[in-house]
Amino acid sequence: MDYRERWEHKDYLVGRTLDRRIRLFHVGLVLMLLVFVLDFWYLQGVQAERWTTLAENNLRRKVSIRPTRGEIFDRQKQVVASTRPSLDLLLRRESRHALVPQLEKLAPILGVPAVELIALLDEISDRPDFEPLLITGDVDLGVLARIEARRELFPSVEVRESARRHYPAGALVAHAVGYVGEVNERQLAASDGELGRGDVIGKSGVERIYDDRLRGHRGVELVTVNNLGRRIGDARVWEPPAHGEPLELSIDLRLQRTLVDALGDEVGAGVFMDPRTGEVLAIASTPTFDPNMFADGFTHAAWEQITEDHRRPLHDRVIASFYAPGSTFKVVMAVAGLETNTITTTDRVFCNGGASYYGRRRLCWKRGGHGWVDLRKALAGSCNVYFYDLGQKLGIDAIHEYGKIFGLGAPSGIDLAGEERGILPSQEWKQRTQREVWYPGDTISVAIGQGFLAVTPAQLARLISAVATSGDLPRPHLRRGVSENPTRLDISPETWRVVRDALALAVSSGTGREATLGAFSVAGKTGTAQVYRHSAGVDSEDLPKHERDHGWFVGYAPVERPEVAFAVVVEHGGHGGSAAAPVARKVLEAFFESGLGQGQLRVGRGRMESSSARSPAAR
Repeated sequence: MDYRERWEHKDYLVGRTLDRRIRLFHVGLVLMLLVFVLDFWYLQGVQAERWTTLAENNLRRKVSIRPTRGEIFDRQKQVVASTRPSLDLLLRRESRHALVPQLEKLAPILGVPAVELIALLDEISDRPDFEPLLITGDVDLGVLARIEARRELFPSVEVRESARRHYPAGALVAHAVGYVGEVNERQLAASDGELGRGDVIGKSGVERIYDDRLRGHRGVELVTVNNLGRRIGDARVWEPPAHGEPLELSIDLRLQRTLVDALGDEVGAGVFMDPRTGEVLAIASTPTFDPNMFADGFTHAAWEQITEDHRRPLHDRVIASFYAPGSTFKVVMAVAGLETNTITTTDRVFCNGGASYYGRRRLCWKRGGHGWVDLRKALAGSCNVYFYDLGQKLGIDAIHEYGKIFGLGAPSGIDLAGEERGILPSQEWKQRTQREVWYPGDTISVAIGQGFLAVTPAQLARLISAVATSGDLPRPHLRRGVSENPTRLDISPETWRVVRDALALAVSSGTGREATLGAFSVAGKTGTAQVYRHSAGVDSEDLPKHERDHGWFVGYAPVERPEVAFAVVVEHGGHGGSAAAPVARKVLEAFFESGLGQGQLRVGRGRMESSSARSPAAR
């Protein structure tokens, strides 16, 4: 093959290779176009709905719909807690550069420093721009009118309607019902997604205990926003909220008002309950507070005023304060003495105003003494010497055991948060907490309800309910409709009969005469909790108010078929008979006059005598 032929053959091979490559390129280009066409078809056809939804979601936001909190009623269907409409002032935050000047102009209208409003803006700087800033809630209409009159100065400010908790009864049932507040970071973290920022939850009282029931569950709405994140158009409900359920309480507002008024300016507490069911009819701690302050918001100065009050109005004394029970504990002593056969009803002790035990003279409250007394007279007259002697015979182990039977030293189980256990001392308790052995003299003090012993009013109301029912120890509760069998105490009927007779005698002719109504029978026991040692044997009127003893009165009515049991304590009241018994008397009058009890007041009841006019009440 000559030179020319070789070149022609070479050109042929190159041309054929080029043609093959061009064909391959054409095939590849066609395949690529086919893939693109198929992909477009798949996206625009098969997955059209999915991508349309995603595109729309870029313009939509899921916003929580807060449920309406459930209402709370008393047993007569009167509203205790409800929800009212509120107008809130908000600031849209899309145009950040224009927000601070608006807040500066808004500050004098609201009457707050501009730096405070700007600080609110800084606090939520890490949140999405479409979330508005709540400037203030429950705005006055006059303030809104001033803003609307100068609307051009506040383009980012808007008014939105919201729901706010309201307590029509105010301070009347503050501690029992409680109050609500915005969820904090700790509660938010522990809620597992159940709560969101800005949610309102129960902070105390039944608002807290039954929060899950009252709060309901949030819903979700889809909100359309523009490219700046501003809401446009109408929202669409994605998931409707489940509003909170109503809650009916066993409390009667008429009885509650009577109890609060009877306590008046005194620092104290009282609880009245149905001994058969445990339903709480009235429960109060004074001084009290207005829970609307927490719902409406209050200034820093107002918060300092209520928290720095030495009388602690936010403190619930019914369940969170414990006091020495004084002579009310003699009820437990009497039951323990009879049930252990340590005493009989005919055993007598001579009281000449005091006795010596372990080298120390112990006084009876009655100067000159009670003379010869058996159990009934000792319990009715609250003779200390009789129970000193009984305590010495029983010993602390038996006393502790019977106190435990009556539920002392443990929460009563009432459906309120923050209940204290109190103190039911024993040898083991003192060694564990005081790092000391138990001394026989400690037992003598406990025998009359003093020393290390400490109880709450709720515990004593439960204890006296067991006496009223001859052995049924109920769990006090505020939610109506709760059916729960009481704990049956293994105490003999004869013991109950003796103790109940003595408690009836204590009111009719003993230390509880201030509770005598004449219209129906009352059984009860007074008690005085010693605050300062130097108050022993001193008339309370001779001491400054803050050094006087705390006064107790516990009991039930009517004696024959008890329908209401109670415990009342007045701090620094002096004596139970003169301080606490009159409080109980007023509430019992209201109880029977209102028709809550099956018994009715008889016409022409006799004039009530004042035992304090004749002699000081017993400790």
